[in-house]
Amino acid sequence: MRKSVDSRRANRVWVRKRLTLYLEDLMAIHEKSREDLLRDGKGFFSRGELTLGQEKVIVGFRKQDQIAIYFGEDPVFQFNAELSLRRVYFKGDVFRAEAGRLVQLTRTSKGGQVLFHSKPASESTLQELFSSLSECLSQIRSALQARNWTVVGEEPRLFLVRLANWMNKVGDSIVIAQQSGVQ
Repeated sequence: MRKSVDSRRANRVWVRKRLTLYLEDLMAIHEKSREDLLRDGKGFFSRGELTLGQEKVIVGFRKQDQIAIYFGEDPVFQFNAELSLRRVYFKGDVFRAEAGRLVQLTRTSKGGQVLFHSKPASESTLQELFSSLSECLSQIRSALQARNWTVVGEEPRLFLVRLANWMNKVGDSIVIAQQSGVQ
């Protein structure tokens, strides 16, 4: 009897993990406007918004300081709790971490089912992507002293301290996650 309880529990854990991966990939299937992330981004317990030039920048924190950075609609950079880059939306393409490298996902539709195929990202694409990420992080660092952040989920001062701490920890060297999940 004990073995079947353990087996069912293990099966539920496996199903939960698969469902999480499926839902993350589902985000990439249904492209939608991210304009209301500050208001509707309930997956982020704390989120802040700032306009830099023409771009609306939204930074959202999940539990354990997992972070997502949205520069308008594109690019989007998502990091796990270990400060590793796990998923990117860049120039209309989706990239995810696999075994410590970024792979590019392409969507295909077959019989009403959406399938994702991954291929290694080209060196030139990766250089452009990391250059964009560097620039985005630099702009956020410069904007940390700005008083015009709109914050939801926690006191603005605490959000800015959390963001500054995260920026200091991540530094300038970006590590790619082993997998694209939140962890």
